[in-house]
Amino acid sequence: MLIRVHPPMAVLYSTHQTTLGELKNYAGTSVRELYRYVADLDLLICGPQYWFYYGADGKPETKFTLEVALPVQGRIPTTLLPIFKQVPAFKCLCSRYEGPWEGLKGEYERMFKYIAAEGLKPSGFAAESFLHIDFAAPADQITEIQVGLL
Repeated sequence: MLIRVHPPMAVLYSTHQTTLGELKNYAGTSVRELYRYVADLDLLICGPQYWFYYGADGKPETKFTLEVALPVQGRIPTTLLPIFKQVPAFKCLCSRYEGPWEGLKGEYERMFKYIAAEGLKPSGFAAESFLHIDFAAPADQITEIQVGLL
């Protein structure tokens, strides 16, 4: 695990009110529309797909805000401002997780134990950066988890 400051980034994104139990509904689907915008607008994708979590508390039934985002560069038409934003730099505890997404919960638990043991303060924000996605071989997936810190 590593504490770092993630640099700011411009993203195209979609917003969803959901629960942890409903996340599977967005895997592999919600980002497709964003890729269409990228192609239509001739934007450059500048990093992996991100999922930003606001207000998730680890309980399967709690509603929270999910943003699925693609970091981009290029000329963004002002008509797209509702799906485009600048994500400011944020301090976070990072951990690289390798394996199927069902194991992410255990990695989050380990990270929050570390945060408590070190006297750190979580910000209520978390992100996942999907470095390698493989639906046919989930054991090969690589995800960077970023838990926001104050």
